Amino acid sequence: MSLVHDRPPFDRRLLVQDAWRLYAEAPPAQRLRQRLRVLTCPYEETIGYVHDGATVLDVGCGSGLALGLMAARGLRIEGHGFDPSPIAVGLAARMAARAGDTGSSLHFEYRDARSRWRPRTYDVVILQDVLRQVPEPWQRGVFGKACAAVRPGGILIYQDMRVRPLWHNLTGRLHDLLVARQWIAPVPVTTVEDWAAEHALAPEVSRTLRRAVYGTDLRVFGKRD
Repeated sequence: MSLVHDRPPFDRRLLVQDAWRLYAEAPPAQRLRQRLRVLTCPYEETIGYVHDGATVLDVGCGSGLALGLMAARGLRIEGHGFDPSPIAVGLAARMAARAGDTGSSLHFEYRDARSRWRPRTYDVVILQDVLRQVPEPWQRGVFGKACAAVRPGGILIYQDMRVRPLWHNLTGRLHDLLVARQWIAPVPVTTVEDWAAEHALAPEVSRTLRRAVYGTDLRVFGKRD
């Protein structure tokens, strides 16, 4: 029996509107960036695997967009996110205040994924467009900590840029070089699948997604009881 429940993807147009509203108090450039991120990143797919009432950990959460969109779409979650950018965490905290009347509880903190994590587990752990930005020597360890944070019966949602074909790799690298000022280290999705298997997580969903010139691999791994 699959650990992933069936739900149609969310309407991306509504998510764009949610992003604009959630960051109404952010500087104009940052507010626009959240809106554009919804257009280039498949949130309508990834957040659709989160069930109502779930505890959720968003690793490398940025400005908290994923958790904010879940709350805006009526998912009553206990969401925790961390990110190594204090500016992004500050934006996330202000966003959480705007999402406070949705029935969700959202908390954000400044933390590097390579440091010690809180000793608890979650129904859902999200690694979305994160692993490629982790320095290569720490990638396997960070992924392992994400696997360990999934409770039995829970899921790990992984989504990141494709390594092949080469032109998808190139567009992803150029995007991160221009936006994040970082030369990334993409991980082949087959390697990610091998790492997940080492931690007793099995693939429940395997998909390839495309947004404009970007190609991404989506995997949802389940941890059996």
